[in-house]
Amino acid sequence: MTRQTIQFGDEGQAASREMLRRYDALVAGRASAMDPGDAADLRRELSTLESLDHQYGGAAPIALEGAEELVSSILPRLARLEDPELVIAAAVWAMRHRVPIAAVEPVVNALAERSNRAGARQELAAVAGLMLALAEHVRDRLGADLERSNPERPWRVLHANLAITAIRSEDPALIDAAFDALDAALPDERGAFYGEALAHALAPGIAPEVRSRIEARHRRSSAR
Repeated sequence: MTRQTIQFGDEGQAASREMLRRYDALVAGRASAMDPGDAADLRRELSTLESLDHQYGGAAPIALEGAEELVSSILPRLARLEDPELVIAAAVWAMRHRVPIAAVEPVVNALAERSNRAGARQELAAVAGLMLALAEHVRDRLGADLERSNPERPWRVLHANLAITAIRSEDPALIDAAFDALDAALPDERGAFYGEALAHALAPGIAPEVRSRIEARHRRSSAR
């Protein structure tokens, strides 16, 4: 007889438990390099995320006062630990619960690291899906894109990384979605992006359907 394991809670609750477990393992491995007080404070904040999952469920909107500030406190501190997966896990928690993300840059950087490490197309598609979700989640805060003189602004970097990751996935539907998002988010910069992408797409080994999509966008952006 095959033994079946029983999972307590939903997928969101399981994810927050895994986030806390990963953090504990990281701290245990770096015990001599971390301030015990800071490590304990951050763990308490991560434990609060897990507790909220149990209280509200893993995907219910949370509009509690202080929830946004809690996420804003956690994300930069996790980023300093140089574990992008923890940063992504905390950001996904916020997205699951419709909690605004003010500290966007650490999440954009963490997703870029995951994209750079990804090899299989399925992995790349999953990262691109998270990038799309993040772009939608922070649209109200960053969509006006008022810092257009800064090429490193998170809104720009996020959409450029999304488009590049989608191209690498060679998923036609995902490429179209990423290009649509880029066109809407960076109308003044899309021509330069597609021009550079087209130069790379002419290299051997690029799938014809990927090249054709880049060519079509380049023609469209050049005609305007």
